[in-house]
Order: sequence, then structure tokens, then C-alpha cells
Amino acid sequence: MIYRLIFLPVLFFCSVFDLHAEDPTSNFVTHGPMLGMVTDHGVRVWARTHRPGEFTVRYGTQEEHLDLESVTVTTVHEHDDTGWVELDGLSADTVYHYQVTIGGIPSGPAGSFRTLPSAKDHVEPTHNPRGLFNFRFQFGSCANQNPKNGIGPSLPTYGTMARELLGKTHFSIMNGDFIYEEHRSMPVSDWLMEAGLTADQTPGILRLAPNVAGLWENYKSYLGRGVNMANWQRNMPTVFTFDDHELVNDMRGCGTIGFRERRAVFRDIGIRAWNDYVGWANPRATSRDIHFGTAKLQEGSDILLDESADFTRLDLSQMANLHVHWGTASAGEDDIRLDKEPPANPNAGVFGIGEVIDAHRLRITPAAYADSTGAYSIGRRSYGKMTVSNCDFFILDCKTHRQMHDPKNPAKPGLTMLGKEQKAWLLDSMRASESDFFFVVSSVNFMVPHDGAGGHEFSEGKDEAWTSLIEEREELIGAFDALKKPVCILTADLHNSFAIK
Repeated sequence: MIYRLIFLPVLFFCSVFDLHAEDPTSNFVTHGPMLGMVTDHGVRVWARTHRPGEFTVRYGTQEEHLDLESVTVTTVHEHDDTGWVELDGLSADTVYHYQVTIGGIPSGPAGSFRTLPSAKDHVEPTHNPRGLFNFRFQFGSCANQNPKNGIGPSLPTYGTMARELLGKTHFSIMNGDFIYEEHRSMPVSDWLMEAGLTADQTPGILRLAPNVAGLWENYKSYLGRGVNMANWQRNMPTVFTFDDHELVNDMRGCGTIGFRERRAVFRDIGIRAWNDYVGWANPRATSRDIHFGTAKLQEGSDILLDESADFTRLDLSQMANLHVHWGTASAGEDDIRLDKEPPANPNAGVFGIGEVIDAHRLRITPAAYADSTGAYSIGRRSYGKMTVSNCDFFILDCKTHRQMHDPKNPAKPGLTMLGKEQKAWLLDSMRASESDFFFVVSSVNFMVPHDGAGGHEFSEGKDEAWTSLIEEREELIGAFDALKKPVCILTADLHNSFAIK
């Protein structure tokens, strides 16, 4: 694991609270807290509790006197007892200390953060009428804890960053591969046993997407044993992209209608768990979340029936395409040998949505391959933008809409990494922006191919980088040049540091 650190002196221009009889002796913080989406007036705080319950966050500018308190957060099994709250109304460029409490009692370690500077505090009519200010951020990727092909769970880079950067850096960008695949075949029965539930009490998401249980466990393992990582995340506000390992290694073709591959249709399962644990920290251009359901399909028919759904209430303009899930316990494992195994659902694959027929029926393409009843999902859009001083940060989603590339013809026309909606959003936002400098955050490389590795974790012809979708890359380069403003593309994934002009 190699971190790329950017330091941008970018001179661009409480009292005890009664939680309704919540018993602090039987519930406590197991993971977190973590920080996300810092602004000049607020920050988000996340935590996971031992069982469903409530927590609040006490905070203040004096570590020994936390005189402010957040609203109450409720955690539920449906989200693995995770939750987050936004602390608002904070002073700009100010250090705050905070502590999660349950039943009025501190639970879990305390942390601190600094809010961003505010433009209004830096206005000087003659020399700085726009209120521009300096700021610093850090970015990196690929926090592999597997000692077989990584440095192990100690992750000393996080310790170095905490020592050198905390108090000097305003925020962090974790640009993908925050976790690597572990526990992916964990059965729901094991999760139920840990939660103290019976089979009849299984959360709805685990009935529709049982692989989510293993993903939740994956995050808990990384945060639990990654002590340096956990310390960094509770003291450094972070935004996250997902790359492949949050979902499944070498995922491709999620946006190609008719594509049928185990890894591709694991997309929404992975993103659901990612959002529970880290995706809450991000800005988003859309608000709609993933829709999960049970689909009845008939061979040769282009009608999908879900009697439990109301498709008329979905805003499909904010959503991605439809996936019928692979349906095997090992669907999220990083093992190429599993790619040859047939799906449990004969209709597993990527589908387009033609129209909403009524509350329970969609017209899809292609038509069903066989008769089946099984889980499906309609994806979400996970990209967004944030502005700091006179800089825009565009946090891209390089997996949800990515079409399958042609390994023999990387310049094949008509293929996309971003999807037409995300690409239009990106370019339209940049053209309309009043900012002077752009950072485009891509979880995959822009100029250097990523087409190596070996063994049972290697996917042939994988090239995950933009070098496998050259037409769209060149289109973006041309559009960036036409802006006549500096554009810096922050990439990840390759486990090497480099800068290319």
C-alpha cells in the first residue's frame, strides 16, 4: 500500500441527556466514531453501536468542557446498527473536540477536528475581495490489511499521517479500496447469532441481499483491527470513493446491458454496505438510494413483476440500471475460479429499464432468459461535488455506469466509464462553475494502464484504467482543455505514486 500525499498550501485565493431509558451498560459504541463532509459550519459524525439504540454527540471547543450536544441518532439492524449525525452551526476554522454518548455516558474514544475556513472571514476589499484562503488536504487509496499482499492491519502510514498531518490538514480523500475482500461468504445465520436474533427477525436487506452480511463484517474487521486507520478516521474528516475492492475485485461491465458476469451484478450489494459504513460522508448530486426487490420473470418476456414494489414512486432519472443478482453465497469473493460457476438465478445479469408500466411492473431489456423468481436491484448514482475556497472537487463514480471494455481495442468507440448522465453532470458543472481550479477525483488511473497481477485473483484483460476507454478519456481531456482553467485529476488503484502533465 502506497499513499500519495498532497499538501496544498493552495493559495487560492453538555449536560447529561436522558435517552429514553437507553441503558449504557448494555449498549456501547463498537466501531468509530468517524468524521466526514466537513464544511466551514459543520461536520458529520458516524458510529456503530452494539445493538439498536440511540446515541448523541457532545462537542465543544474545549476538550474538558463539551457544552454542545447533537440531536439523537437511532441505529437499527437494517443498517448493521450504524448511524450518523451532522453537527451544524459551528464556527469556521475552529478546532472542536467531540465524544459519542449513550444514555448520557461517554462511549468509544473521543476525537477532534477543525472546520474549514470561511470566505467571509478572509475578505479584504482591496487585496482579497473574494475571501480566498489557503487550505490543505491529503489523499490516498488502497488500505490493504492482508499480510499476503499488503503490509498487514497495522497500516503504519496512517500512524505517520496522524503524527505529521493532524492539526495541519483540513480534510482527506480516501480514493477507493478502503477495504479488501474478507468474510464475503459469511452466512446470514452467523450475523443473526451475533445480533441475538432469530431467523424470523432477519432484516429485510439480508433477505433480499444476504451477501451484505459478509460486507458488513468486512468493514468491522478493518475498523476493529486497523487501530491506526481508526484513529485517523475519528480525527480527520474524509470523503470516500469506492473502487473495486469495496464491491468485488476487477468489477467491470456494470453499465453494459446484457452483460452477464458474477462480479458486475454484485455492484449494488457492495454499494449498500459501503454507504452504511463510509458513503454517508460524501456529497451527492442525487438523493435516491438503491432499490432492492424480488423479481418474477418469464422466459422470453420483457416484463419484470415485483408485487411488493411501487415503481411509480421511483425517480428513475436519479437512478442507474437494473441488475438481477447472481444469488450464490460466494458471489462477492475475490477468486477468478468462481467466475466459471453458474449463477443461482438463471436470469442474473445487467438489464436496462424501458418504462414503468404500473406500480408492480417494469419493461426491461433484454427479455428474460428463463423463468425465475429472485433478487434484483436498481442502482443509485454515487457522484457529487464540493467546493473549498475557489476550488471544486468532483468525486466521481467509476464503477456504477462503466461499460465493458474491449481488451483488444481500447479505442473502441461508443463506450463509457461515467455513463452519459454523470459525464454531462461533470462537464456542465465545470463549465458553469465560478471556481478557478478543479480537482477531478477518479478511483482509477487516467494515463497509466492497470493490467497486471496473477493467480486466482487475476482477471484476464482487466485494464481498469481510463486507458481501456480511450475515446471517452480523450473527450474529457479536450473538454478540460477548453475550460482554460487548471484541472488536476487525482487517481488511485495502481499502488504507485506518479505525476503526469
